[in-house]
Amino acid sequence: MLEHRHDIGEDVVALTFDDGPSPWTGPILDLLAAHDGHATFFALGCLADADGAEQALRHILESGSEVGNHTFSHPSLPKLDDDSIRGELERAGSAIEQASGTTLRYWRPPFFHVDDRVRKVVSPLGLEEVGCSMMPWDWEWDAARSATFVIERLQRGSIVCMHDGRPPDEPAELSAPTRQASVAAVGMILDAMTERGLRSVTISELLVSS
Repeated sequence: MLEHRHDIGEDVVALTFDDGPSPWTGPILDLLAAHDGHATFFALGCLADADGAEQALRHILESGSEVGNHTFSHPSLPKLDDDSIRGELERAGSAIEQASGTTLRYWRPPFFHVDDRVRKVVSPLGLEEVGCSMMPWDWEWDAARSATFVIERLQRGSIVCMHDGRPPDEPAELSAPTRQASVAAVGMILDAMTERGLRSVTISELLVSS
C-alpha cells in the first residue's frame, strides 16, 4: 500500500479526493488548474451514472488528473464476504470506466478499513492500493481548520486524503451536507503549497517523480 513517497527529491505532493464525483469536483479542478496542479479522485461507482457524473469524470481526466476506484457503495469491506468485496470493486470499476473512458489503476478502501483477507480478494483485479499520509476531517471541520491541519504536516511525497463528495446513503449526522468547506480548504492549501514551491500531482506522477 502506498501511503507516502519518502525517497523523493522533487517538490511534489499528491492531493487525493474521495466520495465523488459531485458538484464540488469541478471547483476543486478549477483550483488545481490555477496552481498548475493535478490530483487523484477516488470515485464511487454508485455515483458514476448520476446527473453530471460522466461530465465530471471526463473533466477530471481532461484536466490532467486521474480517477481511482473507491468501491460501488462505500461499505466497510472487512464486514463483507469475499464475493461481495469482489463485487463492490468490479461493479464500481465497470461503472467508472464506462463513464470516464479510462482504465483504473488504483483503489482505496472506504474508511481505510482493510485487512489481509480483503487485500487477497482484491489482488487479482490488478489495482494498487493507495492510503494516505494525512487526512483532515474536512467532511466535518471548517475550511481553516482542515487547511491548517494539512499545511502544518505537508512535506515532499505526502499523500493527502480529502473529500469532494459524500456517499448518497450517508446519514445526515455523519458529515456536513456539502463539501464547500473542503473546496475552500483546498484553495488555502494550494496557496500555501505554491508559496513553499510545492505542486500537487497525481498518484501516477508521484510514483515516477525522482
